[in-house]
Amino acid sequence: MVPNYFVVGIAFITVINPSLAQSEQYCNSDFGFCLEYPERFSMLTAKGATDEPALFVADEGQTKIEIAGHANTAHWSLEDIYYMNFEDYLRENPDLNIVEEKFGKDQFEVLYEENGQLHYFRVQQRPGQYIKLSVLLPAERRSELAELKAQLSVQTPNP
Repeated sequence: MVPNYFVVGIAFITVINPSLAQSEQYCNSDFGFCLEYPERFSMLTAKGATDEPALFVADEGQTKIEIAGHANTAHWSLEDIYYMNFEDYLRENPDLNIVEEKFGKDQFEVLYEENGQLHYFRVQQRPGQYIKLSVLLPAERRSELAELKAQLSVQTPNP
């Protein structure tokens, strides 16, 4: 009997990188992006209105992912988008513990801790819009965040 090399190859790839076989995809046609996320998450709500996020949950609701596209018709900079999303919140919550902030050319990331919860945000800017991804999980599970971030992939067509 000759082995089926295609099946053997797929099995090998799955063992090497199990995330390839264990992901789901959500696509938003209004903003032209797709999110790959671990299959252990269930979609709790699909987007309603254009700017409303899609919500995914796992771990009996302890871990949540939200993603939404937002129009950027005023062509705000990444810094403007950061301040619109966080400035008032930071001012109202001075004890907020910002763990990490990273700014790049077309995206920024913020990780903060509040009331025993980790909040992670990644905002990607595109022409005329931006995409906001957020993750919420218990602070004691911080070691899982790096792997989860690596499993969350937002694909967009080239503008």
